[in-house]
Amino acid sequence: MSASEHFPAEIRIDDALRAEPLGNEEMDAFRAALNAAGLPAGDVAAPAVQPFRFMRNLKAVGYGAVELYGSGVLLRSIVVAADARGAGVGRKIVDWLLAHAADNGALRAFLFTTNARAYFESLGFATLDRSRAPRSILTTRQAAGLCPASAALLTRAVSPSSREAEPFEQEQHP
Repeated sequence: MSASEHFPAEIRIDDALRAEPLGNEEMDAFRAALNAAGLPAGDVAAPAVQPFRFMRNLKAVGYGAVELYGSGVLLRSIVVAADARGAGVGRKIVDWLLAHAADNGALRAFLFTTNARAYFESLGFATLDRSRAPRSILTTRQAAGLCPASAALLTRAVSPSSREAEPFEQEQHP
């Protein structure tokens, strides 16, 4: 099943920013954004990956995904459109993904990065030696080969949802 079968079609983050689960037919744009940012895109359609597009004023301004593993979540494939950087979109995407993970039982978040360590540290993440990471995170495709061994592993606690986003009502089809 695709992520779009598990979530409302659109979730409001603020007055202008919305999260939308991506279906298989929308993955090419996500891959293109990741490739343009130099991020791995090879497995974003894997069954464990829950991908989302973030829209502002009917325009995609970013993407991000989570992989849930019990009480742990791997944040991954977070990319913000070049013309939306510096406007807080990345922070809102991370906050929303963390809240989504918390709503689904996650207590601790993990991510790998080669060039955004300082940014994620500013969001409360701290470096974690890979030898201390849970096996469920170390056996992901990101850890096992998509990200280089030099990528930093960061972690932080996931707190219960503090976002004010409410799912929109979905039409019921007979």
